Amino acid sequence: MWLRLICDWLGGQFSQLRTTINQRVEAFKADNIDRISDLPSARTVVRRLFPHSMILLMLRWMDSTVSSDNRPNSRDRQTDDSGHAEGSLRTSEARSRRELDHDYVADNCQESELFSFIQLILEFANGCLVSGIAHVLYPRLLQAQL
Repeated sequence: MWLRLICDWLGGQFSQLRTTINQRVEAFKADNIDRISDLPSARTVVRRLFPHSMILLMLRWMDSTVSSDNRPNSRDRQTDDSGHAEGSLRTSEARSRRELDHDYVADNCQESELFSFIQLILEFANGCLVSGIAHVLYPRLLQAQL
């Protein structure tokens, strides 16, 4: 019962982040349109686009050896679990940056090969396709549902 409640709440929280993620994806695509055959690594893409809470959930779910206790120490990066700075008011732009500030999660993951899978899962879950694999698989998955 508790797990169901937590999942329901967490799913709602993640759903609210879609707009921010989609804005990040559009900016990423615009920045990399000329480098389509030479995109950054999956780790880099995941770190740029998705909130640390999503990445941490995926890493834990996949039994990664990442430590969730390694939180940033600098004052300007102190955030609560939702990614919001503790005790501060910010503009929406600064808030978006903080919601996606999660370098320490990816830096502490020892299984870098997981990021290719995490990238695909999070691309599909958020409906924001970046990788070539996602662009090929997504229409096929939709077509298979018909």
